[in-house]
Amino acid sequence: MTEEQFLQKKFREYYVKNFVKEPPSIEKREFGFGVFGKKISERHFAFKNSAGFNSFLRNEVPFFASCSPAYYEFPDATPMDAKRFLGSDLVWEFDADDFKTACAESHTLWKCPKCGLNGKGRLQYCTACGEKTVLDEWVCPECLQEVRKQALELIEWLRNDLGFSEGLGVNFSGSKGFHIHLRSESIFRIPQSGRVELLNYLTAHELDLNSLGFLAGTSRLSSVSLQKSKGWQKKILQKTVHVLESADALQLHSLTNLREKEAQQFLEQRSKVLQELTQGRLYNFGKKSQDFWRMLFEHCIEGLKLRIDRQTSVDLAKIVRVPETLHGSTGLLAKKIPLDSLKSFDALSETIVFSSNPVKLFVERAPRFFLNGEWFEALEGQEIELPEFAAVFLLAKQAARLA
Repeated sequence: MTEEQFLQKKFREYYVKNFVKEPPSIEKREFGFGVFGKKISERHFAFKNSAGFNSFLRNEVPFFASCSPAYYEFPDATPMDAKRFLGSDLVWEFDADDFKTACAESHTLWKCPKCGLNGKGRLQYCTACGEKTVLDEWVCPECLQEVRKQALELIEWLRNDLGFSEGLGVNFSGSKGFHIHLRSESIFRIPQSGRVELLNYLTAHELDLNSLGFLAGTSRLSSVSLQKSKGWQKKILQKTVHVLESADALQLHSLTNLREKEAQQFLEQRSKVLQELTQGRLYNFGKKSQDFWRMLFEHCIEGLKLRIDRQTSVDLAKIVRVPETLHGSTGLLAKKIPLDSLKSFDALSETIVFSSNPVKLFVERAPRFFLNGEWFEALEGQEIELPEFAAVFLLAKQAARLA
């Protein structure tokens, strides 16, 4: 039995036992499927109902199942224009690869495609021959925690600032991040231009401080008051207050144009600075004032902006992972998560669907990784017996072969 056959057998067992109810309005959506090692190999499929879709999963056992956020009159027609677009959900994707967390150095592997040299970390070019390396990026609870924070931030934005309280859903991608779905009549016909505008707002793309009322005035710099602020104004002010409350002189020096001694003198006026800031006045301490406040506000914006995958959010033809299906590169479930459970959701444990029965593998190369509540040590060039869920994970990542 090959590794692909073993995985397909396990995936079929799952789909035979579990009925996938996603997505809603299935008859209006386009589907695409992938084979071992390739996320999308065929698309332009359609199903009349969930029963037909589940029958396909059990019989064909795709390694990847994706569907369109868009609704079509003829979802299986080609070319795209022949589908007759009706409207679309909104989907936002967060992926750990876009966050470049510190922990990534310990669980990212690199390999030179030219000379074969390899190592650990995010090395971009081979130290032996200079060739651009190929990165094999894994995830751990720490980096997924950073991704989850962003997903929670987005949900807060959508609910509290933009008024989207109905139709929100979230699922783990099955690999490295989260998908936020908004299925609502209020956004059904938003054109691509409107989706770009919304994405730009959420990601602070080309956000202009002056248009938000910051750094106004000539002889006396001012901003909007905290009491009257809203949206980005409020978030920037709250973040700035937090930074100034906790920063010491060295930190302030590293963030702005002040020398450390100047920063110390500035912080001696901390209470007055904060009081004036909340009232819409920016403390004046000389010629460096405007650049100081601009740099501080820009630092706060950088920490607040959402790192959303742009293509997923604005490409009306893109298809995304079907919630409650298996991910062919990990064997993990693209699990739906109740919104009030996202804060405590353990992605690398709660998405395990396979048993703990022992499976013998020969592991080519794998960093230390976390699954189902336990750490597995780094392995390279050795035979080992692992629980089935860990074996499926390594086989799907093509980091091991059956012994």
